[in-house]
Amino acid sequence: MPLSVRRPLFALIVIGSLASISMPASANSVGVNGTAYGGNDSNELSLSATVSIFSAAPIGYSQVGSGTAGVPMTLSFWVLPWSGPGYTTVNIGSKFTDILQGTGILFTASFTVPFSALANGTFTAPISFTSQLLAYQDLTSGQGYVTRGPLMASLVSNGTGMGTFQLTDIGNGQFIIPYATFDFKGTGNLTIVPEPGSLFLLGIGLAGFGTMCWRRILFRSPAV
Repeated sequence: MPLSVRRPLFALIVIGSLASISMPASANSVGVNGTAYGGNDSNELSLSATVSIFSAAPIGYSQVGSGTAGVPMTLSFWVLPWSGPGYTTVNIGSKFTDILQGTGILFTASFTVPFSALANGTFTAPISFTSQLLAYQDLTSGQGYVTRGPLMASLVSNGTGMGTFQLTDIGNGQFIIPYATFDFKGTGNLTIVPEPGSLFLLGIGLAGFGTMCWRRILFRSPAV
């Protein structure tokens, strides 16, 4: 191949590859549905938003909150992700990871627990939530420990739902909430980060297509 052809060909391959590698990840608006629980030294979150996320561990807060019957209260409670084999599964299309980080899910609620609820032992109230979850590639997947790799996906979401609070009467109208379950739904921004290897192959493909067009123009027979 003449040098005059090889130089533009090489430049085209490089430009096409770099352009594809530098393509930014795009955020998509998605619906979010999920459940969670917390308290009693444990927590769990499970949600779907195109991706499927699950995390649970026998580690967490000893209680969700406390209050006084008949007195308005505001409750805020975190349900946090816990990474590692046996604790977390994140499915992003055909890809999998067990590393989930971020601020987790913050549930908030404002309500007044009536005295009658203390006798029943449970109380249900509307809740709102905000969430930030980050899934990273596990570079040591299947080896019993985790080594965090590149970011695979991020989900920032918010919405509403219902919380069911377990009540323990401690006398004089006061109570603690040792445990709570949450059902929620809302919307979020999901960003899936393209793999560098896939982008490089895309760049090579674009460069190859450009080369084919270049060769057709360069070696096209002159019109008679």
